[in-house]
Amino acid sequence: MSDKIKVVNEIENHIKQGLINGYKENILFTQNYSDLQSRIIEYLIVVNVAQELKEYCFKNGLDVNLEYSLNDFYNNAFPSALIEGDFFNTKLLNRKNHSPEDSKSKRLDIVLTTENANNGEPFNSKKSFIGIEIKAINQSNKKIKQDVIRLSKALSLTDPISENYIKAGFACFFKRFDRENSILSKKEFDAKAKREVAKWETYFEELGKIYKELRFTITEIKVTNLPVEDYIAYFKEEQLDYSQVAQSTGFINAYIIRIDRND
Repeated sequence: MSDKIKVVNEIENHIKQGLINGYKENILFTQNYSDLQSRIIEYLIVVNVAQELKEYCFKNGLDVNLEYSLNDFYNNAFPSALIEGDFFNTKLLNRKNHSPEDSKSKRLDIVLTTENANNGEPFNSKKSFIGIEIKAINQSNKKIKQDVIRLSKALSLTDPISENYIKAGFACFFKRFDRENSILSKKEFDAKAKREVAKWETYFEELGKIYKELRFTITEIKVTNLPVEDYIAYFKEEQLDYSQVAQSTGFINAYIIRIDRND
C-alpha cells in the first residue's frame, strides 16, 4: 500500500467519525433529546468533519478548507505553470483552463489541499488533494449524484503539464429508514439497508462506463439502531402506546461514497 493510499484511508476513517460526531452535536444543539432525528443541520455536520480532520491533516502537511471554490479545486489539480530547460534555454509551460462551465460559482463543502514542493514551478501553490461533499438526512438521490459526478469529473481531469494531484473524492449523506409515526423491525431495516447499497452499486456500474479510470465504493455507517423488538423487550412490563414506540425506535445510517482512480 502506497503512503498516499494509506493517507486517504486514514482520512476516510476521520470522515466517518466526524459524521457521527456531527449527528450527536445536532441532537445537543437542537435540544431534541431523541437519538432519532428526521432533520439535521448540514453545516454542523460539515464543521464536525472538518474539526475531526484538522489535527490529522496538520500532522500530514494538509490544509482543511471550508466552502472551497469548485473552480479552484479543478484548476489546482495541476500546477499553473512549469519552467523547463536549463538557464540558457528555458521554456514556460502553462496549464489548460479546467474551469467548470456550468458551475463556476459552486463550492465544495470541504477540500484538503497540500503545498507541492517546487519542482519546476515558478512559485509554490496549494494543490487540490481531496474533495468532500456532505448532504443532510434523506436528501434526494439526484443531489447526491450531482456531488458524485462533480468529484468524478475532478479526478478525471488531465493536462499535459503534469499528473492530476487529486487523489480521492468523498460524497457523504445520511438516511433515515423509518418514519416518525411508523415502526420498523430489524429484519425490515436490514432488507431496506441492503437495497440501499445495491441501488448505489448499480449506479456505480453505469457510472463506470463513463469514468472508466475511476473506482466507486460505498461504506455504510450505523449511526442509530433502535429496533422495535428491542424496545418492546426492554419495556415488556409496561403498556406501550403505538405512537410512543414509533417515536422511540428507528434506524439512521450515514453513507460515504468514495471515488478513487484505478491506477
